[in-house]
Amino acid sequence: MPQGIWNGTLSFGLVAVPVRMASATRDRDVHFHQIDVETGERIAVQRVCEADGQEVPWEDVGRGYDLDGQLVTLTDDELAAAAPERTHTIEIEEFVDLAAIDPAQFDHPYFLLPSSDSEGTTRAYQLLRDAMASTNQVAIGRVVLRSSEYLVAVRQRDQLLSMTTMLFADELRSADEIDSVPTGSTGEPTRAEVAEAVKLIDAMTSEFDPAGYENRYRARLTELIESKRTTRRKVELPVEDEAAAASAPAPAPDLMAALKASLERARRD
Repeated sequence: MPQGIWNGTLSFGLVAVPVRMASATRDRDVHFHQIDVETGERIAVQRVCEADGQEVPWEDVGRGYDLDGQLVTLTDDELAAAAPERTHTIEIEEFVDLAAIDPAQFDHPYFLLPSSDSEGTTRAYQLLRDAMASTNQVAIGRVVLRSSEYLVAVRQRDQLLSMTTMLFADELRSADEIDSVPTGSTGEPTRAEVAEAVKLIDAMTSEFDPAGYENRYRARLTELIESKRTTRRKVELPVEDEAAAASAPAPAPDLMAALKASLERARRD
C-alpha cells in the first residue's frame, strides 16, 4: 500500500469527502551516483559563487529571475505572499466528458482514498465514485500541492477515485507554432494508398494489454549492473547480429509497395 502524501477534502457542491492522496505510479528508473572514476568515491555538489569561487551557505542562497537581461531578486517573504493559499481542498468546478479532454493535458496520476473507514466517509466516497462511473464523467478542479496550484481531473478507476494533475492550456504548444509538413499535389497520398493504410491498421488492431510491454532498456541495464556486481570486471556488450540484420526486410521501392508488404506481413503474423 503506497503511503499517503496529502490529506484533505474532495468537495463538490455541498458534499465533502475526506480523502488522502497516494501516487499511482512508482519510480522504476535506474538511478546513478556521480563518482570519481579513478577512486570510485562519490562526488559532492557544492553551491559556489561565480564571482569569487567561494561556497555559499544554504541560508544565503536567494532567488533571481532573468527578465529581459536584468536579474530581479525576490525574497522568501515575497514568494510566500504570492504563493496560493494551502486549503487542503480539491475544489471541483465542473464535470465534463472524458473524450473532451486532450490526452496531452494529463500529467501525473494519483489515487484518492477514503481518509478513514467511518460510515459517513466511505458512504460519501462511494457515492461520488459510483455516480461518476455511471455517467462516465470527469470532475475538473484545482488543488494546491507543495505551494503550487494544479488543475486536476478526478474520475473513477478500478473501483477507486483517481486524480490526475493536468497541464494548463497555455502550457501546451499549438500545432500552429510547429512547422507543419508542407502540403501540395506531390505530397498528398492517393485514395488507394489511404485505403491500403486503413487495411494495414485493421490488420494490426488488437486488444491493448499494458502488461505486454516492458522497458527493454531498463531490463538490459539492470542485467548489466547485476553482471558487473557479480563478476567485478568489464562486461562485453552484445554486438548486433549481422545475419539477423541482413535478413531484415529491405525498404520497399515506393509507398504502395511498402503498404502491401506490411499488410502481408501483418496478416501472416
